[in-house]
Amino acid sequence: MTDTTENTHDKPAAAEHGHAESTAPSYDDLNTPMIALIGFLSAVVTFICIIGLQAAYLQYSTTHEAEMRNVPFSNVDSLVTAQQAKLNSGYSWVNKETKTIAMPIDQAMKVVAEQYESN
Repeated sequence: MTDTTENTHDKPAAAEHGHAESTAPSYDDLNTPMIALIGFLSAVVTFICIIGLQAAYLQYSTTHEAEMRNVPFSNVDSLVTAQQAKLNSGYSWVNKETKTIAMPIDQAMKVVAEQYESN
C-alpha cells in the first residue's frame, strides 16, 4: 500500500489535473549571435577558398603558357621557310572554273600597285 501512495506523490500537480506533461521549453528563441558568427565564418572561409582557387589557376595558367611558348626557334624557322616557299612557288591554278590563279606575293603586289596607279 505504501508503493501506491508514493507513486501518486511523485507526479506533478499538472498531471493530477489531467494536463499532459511537456518537455518543450516555454519560449522559442533563436541564438542570434551564434547564427551571425557561423554566417560570418562561412563567408570568410568561402572568400579564402575563392582567393586560393584564383591563385592556383593563375599559377597553372602561367606555367602552361610558359610551356607553350617554349618552342624551339628551329621549328619556327623551318615552318616560316616552308610557308614562304609555298607562297613564292610560282603560278598555279586555284580554281580553273573561276579562273583564279595563285602567284608569288611579290608579283601580286606589283600587279595591284600598277592597277591603283593607272586609276
